[in-house]
Amino acid sequence: MKVSFIGLGVMGMGMALNLSKGKQGGKFDYLVCDINPRSLDPFKEKGLQTTTNTEDTSDSDYIFLCLQNSDIVKKVLLGENGLLSKMKPGQTIVDCSTISYLAVREIYENCDEAGIEYLDCPISGQHAKSMEGTLSIMCGGKEEVFNDVKSMLEMMGTQILYMGEAGAGQLTKMINNCAMNICIASFSELMPVGVKLGLEPEKLGDILMTATGASNASKTLIPKLLKGEFEHGFSLDKAYKDMESMIEVLSKYEIPLPTFNGTMQTYQLALQEGHRDKYKQAMVCFYEDMLGVKVREKELQLNEDQ
Repeated sequence: MKVSFIGLGVMGMGMALNLSKGKQGGKFDYLVCDINPRSLDPFKEKGLQTTTNTEDTSDSDYIFLCLQNSDIVKKVLLGENGLLSKMKPGQTIVDCSTISYLAVREIYENCDEAGIEYLDCPISGQHAKSMEGTLSIMCGGKEEVFNDVKSMLEMMGTQILYMGEAGAGQLTKMINNCAMNICIASFSELMPVGVKLGLEPEKLGDILMTATGASNASKTLIPKLLKGEFEHGFSLDKAYKDMESMIEVLSKYEIPLPTFNGTMQTYQLALQEGHRDKYKQAMVCFYEDMLGVKVREKELQLNEDQ
C-alpha cells in the first residue's frame, strides 16, 4: 500500500511527519510532496521519499492533501494534468485543506464520476497541535471510506469525527470558525467602548474571560490583546476565507443570518484598516482608532505614554 501527502505548510508539516510513523511501522510506503524543496528537508533527514511534483503521487492508494485554498485544491485535482486525470477507480483522496463547502461538493462529484473516493477532512487546532498529533478532524463523505482511513487520521488527531455526507466536514469547520469569529468580534467591539467610558482594560478583560460572557476565544485571545500581541501563524487575511465560504452558502440557500453579517462587517473593517497580516483579535484595532483609546494592560500603556 502506498500513501502520499501533498502540502507541507504550517499545518501540513506536522501532520505529514506524524503520518510518517505508519511508514516507520512498516504499514505502508510513503511519499511526501511540496513545491518548496526546503519543506522536504525534515523528511529527507528521516530517509523518506520526497518530490516537488504532485504527479508523482498519482499512483498512491491514499493521497492526503493539506493545501491553502479552494483554487489550489481544484488545480491539483481537477486542473489540466490534475491528479484526477491520472488516477484509477478505487484510489482515495483525503482532503484536509480548508476550502469552501461548494468547492467540496464540486470536487466530490467529479471524483465520484471517476470512481475515486473523496473525503473532506478539515482540521482544527494550531501549529503545535499539528506537530503533537492532537488535532480535531471533521470528516465528510462515505462512511465506509471514513472507516477505512480512520486509523491513519488517528496518527494526526485525537478527536476524529464522522459528520455526514460529502461537505459535512467543511461545513462543520466553517460553522465552528464563524462562531469563533462572532465571539472575537463581540469583545473587539465592546472592550474599546468600556475603556472609552472609563473602565480599566485588565479588569474588563478578567470579567470577559470568567463571567457569563466568557468563551474559549476570549480566554485565549484577550490576554494577547491586552499585551498588544497580534502576530500569529495564520493571518486575518487568510482566515477570511471561512467568512467568504459561509457567505457563498447563505447566498445559495437564501438564509439570512444578521449576527453573522454584522461580524462580516467588523472583519472587513479590520482588513480595510490595514490589519490583514495580524490575527483575528486585531479586529479591536479599528474600534480603538475610531474611539481614540487603547485596550492594553496598565504597564504597557505607561510605557507607550513615556
